[in-house]
Amino acid sequence: MENDWQRRLTEANSFVREHEEQMRRLREFAASTRPFGLDSETLRSIAKMREQANFLKVMQSNPAIADVAAVIRGVTGPGSALMAAKAQAMESHSAMAHAAAAIGKITGPGSAYDLATQSLSEFAKRFRVPEFDEMSRLLPKVQNSIWLQYGLPKSHFETILSGFRQPWLDVRDQLGSLTGVAKLQGIGHLIATKPPFDLDAVSALRIDLGDWRDRINWPITAATDVTVRTALYAERGFNPALTTFPSETFEEGIAGLRSGLPPLVAAYGDPVPRSDDDEEEESFFRNNVIHDWLQRFESQIRRFIDMLMTEHYGSDWPRHQLPNGLYDTWVEKQVKDKSGRDWPLVYYADFTEYELVICKRDNWNKIFGKYFKRQEHVRESLQRLYLPRNATMHARPLMPEDELFVFVEVRRLIKLFYP
Repeated sequence: MENDWQRRLTEANSFVREHEEQMRRLREFAASTRPFGLDSETLRSIAKMREQANFLKVMQSNPAIADVAAVIRGVTGPGSALMAAKAQAMESHSAMAHAAAAIGKITGPGSAYDLATQSLSEFAKRFRVPEFDEMSRLLPKVQNSIWLQYGLPKSHFETILSGFRQPWLDVRDQLGSLTGVAKLQGIGHLIATKPPFDLDAVSALRIDLGDWRDRINWPITAATDVTVRTALYAERGFNPALTTFPSETFEEGIAGLRSGLPPLVAAYGDPVPRSDDDEEEESFFRNNVIHDWLQRFESQIRRFIDMLMTEHYGSDWPRHQLPNGLYDTWVEKQVKDKSGRDWPLVYYADFTEYELVICKRDNWNKIFGKYFKRQEHVRESLQRLYLPRNATMHARPLMPEDELFVFVEVRRLIKLFYP
């Protein structure tokens, strides 16, 4: 009998593994076709299979189950939960067939996905690693402007380029691609060597990242619609030469900016929630990295505000030093919080409220003005982070522009917090 139970357990494990493999393939499909959309029936089928897989995982690994033999009899026999789930899974094969049809429409020859894939492939083929004589010919055309804007020495830039492994020279626009790489390295050099809100440094960054000083009325769909977000970045004046590279080349180009993860201040919480959908999280590596940076940044800015305000006004500062109505809003959120955690009241601030606290006239004059120099610097820095943060919260795909904004502004602000 025991051998029979073991056999049944092996069958159950095999079924779970098969089911998980189906889910993995569907996750890859869903991630790759997300920009083109899936019909509601296919999405419901995928969601149904997710529920089944999660149920089986819990049932299989529950540490409270002591009598494995009894469990096997209960969950694998006729009429058992496992057999019901297996029947549902078999039923969902028809849904997979439906998904396969959708795949054919979305990814088949001549489809939008197929054309996009071909376009990306052709785009990547335009780039290569240049020969030494090409480097010698091209470098003089950018070195003076990069030195004047970012203070990046020619010898430093040449050293960086000599170590580049990914193809970065666009055969159709050699000067443009060289300028893009040079500016990425210049931005990193500027942040590493200049005070965060040095007036010259702020102006230099504005040339390529765009002008974000004016208060922006955000389009409702900007965080969830890549097209809307791209248009807004262009309107602000973002330089597309910074990101017009194959993905691997861009990632190598910003390696210096993204090195050294900011510390998390646990006492100030976990302000940027991850998606509730684990499979969705796994599909977006860039989102996970950015989520981690934003999570740590928000704990840091809350600590920065709370520490300075407490030093100047005492621990009860939120009652007296917040803009009108904001204290009651934070307290209301605190009352509704069922986490059981004893967070500082500043934990309940929305992202847009950091600027309100910092730039309130008496807070600015007595505390924050000496750090940020100008109120427009606060607004500009936080507005560059606003859309990447919201896109991360909604588990939407992030663009290289979003990634660059986060690494630049978080690194700059963390340097301010820890001079």
